[in-house]
Amino acid sequence: MIGWGITIYRQPPEDYPMNMARDALLADWKVGSGGKNWLDELVARGEAKRLKTGGYPDLYTALAETIVPLLLGEVPPSEDDVPSRMPQEITIKRAELALCQANEVLTIAVWDQS
Repeated sequence: MIGWGITIYRQPPEDYPMNMARDALLADWKVGSGGKNWLDELVARGEAKRLKTGGYPDLYTALAETIVPLLLGEVPPSEDDVPSRMPQEITIKRAELALCQANEVLTIAVWDQS
């Protein structure tokens, strides 16, 4: 595996992918093989739920109060420190993130980039 494509949506997981609203995308980036470890740590702490695995895609949910602060930094979350594996092709819609309510459930799709 060469890495992951991570996309965060402002829509419930039952709407993914068939009923996605055009403006539902909040953030999107590509990262190296360790780049989804932060999500697994959130799951271990009970701050996110893993709904589906397998990489096509892995599907998670988490509250906006957990995810939004992570996306307002300089670079999206990643556990990789190798420059070629750091987050790339980054889209973060800061204005839309600011509209999220703390208790709003966000959907996170993580695609294997193999």
